[in-house]
Amino acid sequence: MTKPSSRLPALMTIPEVAERLQVSIKTIRRWIASGDLPTVRLGHQIRIQPKDLDIFLRQRWTS
Repeated sequence: MTKPSSRLPALMTIPEVAERLQVSIKTIRRWIASGDLPTVRLGHQIRIQPKDLDIFLRQRWTS
């Protein structure tokens, strides 16, 4: 009998997302502030889930 995996998905920082998309950190912060890019808050730190980034990109790509 195998135990279900309790591993959480890797979360990305704002600079990591900015580098991946080749945009500025300021642009990522604007997308977060406008509510377009969902985030997870861990204390004072902001992280982005890869699945939320993928959804965000798909919505932008088709718009």
